[in-house]
Amino acid sequence: MQLNTKVGKDVEDQLWMISDGGTVNLLSRSLGEYNINEHGFHKRSAGPDESDSDEKGYRVVPLMRCTYLVPSEKRQQILNEMRTLCEACCYPGLVEFQGAFYMPDSGQISIALEYMDGGSLADVIRVKKSIPEPVLSHMLQKVLLGLRYLHEVRHLVHRDIKPANLLVNLKGEAKITDFGVSTGLDNTMAMCATFVGTVTYMSPERIRNENYSYVADIWSLGLTILECATGKFPYDVNDGLANLMLQILDDPSPTPPVDAYSSEFCSFINDCLQKDADARPMCEQLLSHPFIKRYAGTEVDLAAYVKSVVDPTERLNKANS
Repeated sequence: MQLNTKVGKDVEDQLWMISDGGTVNLLSRSLGEYNINEHGFHKRSAGPDESDSDEKGYRVVPLMRCTYLVPSEKRQQILNEMRTLCEACCYPGLVEFQGAFYMPDSGQISIALEYMDGGSLADVIRVKKSIPEPVLSHMLQKVLLGLRYLHEVRHLVHRDIKPANLLVNLKGEAKITDFGVSTGLDNTMAMCATFVGTVTYMSPERIRNENYSYVADIWSLGLTILECATGKFPYDVNDGLANLMLQILDDPSPTPPVDAYSSEFCSFINDCLQKDADARPMCEQLLSHPFIKRYAGTEVDLAAYVKSVVDPTERLNKANS
C-alpha cells in the first residue's frame, strides 16, 4: 500500500488535516510532499543534487513507528507531545523532527526524523573498534549542546543515552535521537521515579528505583563515551543482568587506562561516573571541561572520519529496501 499526502500546515495552524491518502497530519515542520509506503517514509527533495534522494525525487527520511490505538480524548495530549518534540528538535545536537502522521485504519503513529546517513556511534565502533579522543571531543561538544537544551529549556530527561542513540551524518555532525522514553520535569517536580530505558546504561540511582534527575543522563553519557573510546562496554555483561546491575551498584566506577588516555579525558569520565548523583556535573559545566577545551582549537575533519566508516550508497540502499 502506498499513501501520498501533501502537508502545508505549521504548528500554529489546524493540524488534524485528513489527506487524500487517508492519513492524518499531526504535525509537520515545513511544506512538502511526503510518500508513505511499506518501506518507509520519504519527502520530496529540493532538487536533483540531493545525495540521499531516489530516482523519483523523494528524500529518504527514517521512520520511527509506534503502533497503538489512540482514543479521541488522547489526541490533544499526543499533539502537545508532538509539538514539544518539534520544538526541541530544531536545535544543534538533536536529530531534526520532520513530521508526525496518524493512520486511523491501523491506529499507527508514524514519526519522521532527519536522515542521519552515517549511522550511530554503535555502528562506528563496530567498524573502527574505538574512536580517537579528538573526534570524541568535537562530537561531544555538539551532543552536550543538545542535551543541555533538553535539560534546561525543555525540562526533559532523555533516559536512554547510549551509542545507538547518538547518530552521525556524512557532514560529521553528531546528534541525539530516540525521544521515545524521554519524560518532562515540570516546575514543581524536580525528580522522576520511573524505570524506563536501557538498563546497561542506567545510573545507580535509577537501578535502585530511586528518584532521579537530569544527571542520570550524564552517567549514561559517561558510559557511552568510555565505550566509544575503548571499543567495549565498561562492565562485564557475561554473567547476566542481575550481576551487571550489582556491578554498577557495588563496584567502583569504571575508568579508562591512564596510560592510554589523556588526563583530561580520564577526568571527564570520572566526573560523569560519580556514584553520588549530586556530585555529577550538568551539561553547562561539561561544555567548559578541559577535555572539550583541549581539542577545541584542533582541526578535526569529522566529515572525513565518518566517511571513512560509512558507505553512503549502501546505507541509502538499506533505507530504501
